[in-house]
Amino acid sequence: MIRTDLASVMEAAARFRREAKAAAGFAHPNVVTIHDFGVAEDDRAYLVMELLSGCTLRDELQRLGRMHSDRALEILRGVSGAVAEAHDRRLLHRDLKPENIFLCRSKAKEVAKVLDFGLVKPMMPVGAMGSTAGSMPGVLIGTLPYMSPEQLQGEASAESWDLWALAVVSFEMFAGVHPFASFEAWSSAIANQRFPPFNADAPGLTQPLGEFFARSLAIERSRRLASARQFMEQLQAGCK
Repeated sequence: MIRTDLASVMEAAARFRREAKAAAGFAHPNVVTIHDFGVAEDDRAYLVMELLSGCTLRDELQRLGRMHSDRALEILRGVSGAVAEAHDRRLLHRDLKPENIFLCRSKAKEVAKVLDFGLVKPMMPVGAMGSTAGSMPGVLIGTLPYMSPEQLQGEASAESWDLWALAVVSFEMFAGVHPFASFEAWSSAIANQRFPPFNADAPGLTQPLGEFFARSLAIERSRRLASARQFMEQLQAGCK
């Protein structure tokens, strides 16, 4: 349900309806299914989603430290496929992180599902001007350690926001640590506008993987990969 402190804000409720409608029309095997949405009698907006059984990627990383490359790739194929499909529909997630990736388990297989696509943001048309960093004036939506430099600087919404977060999550899966030493280090770098190089000496990184992440986590957006499909193709190539 929508947060209590936002329930009475008309702008927030209207935005919730718009974004929930967009998300409800987006179905993908690697995205949690939204069955319904609406407003309850107490004026609180809500989403009805499928019930999942398993654990979050964050829980699994805390248990394992880092993942075997084969399993990491299988999970990331599903996640990147969901992100690619969303971007094709001009939808932006804005808050990809291990807490929002759920590992559904059954006797047959493990399926990764992206959560919180109920709070997607329709991307601005190509060439449009303006800042869409937050859902409300003065509010920054997302999680600092997974935000791209351009998202934190308030630039217009773009695929690069999700692709950066996807790269950070992938790095954590392969190396077991945040690519910029720590969450605190990245937050401090943002505050001081001095972006450090990523942790190329992290455990589990081969030379091809190091080169892949050096490009995917480049501070200059123009150096990074342009799509989730390209991201996955090159990540798989780096694991061979």
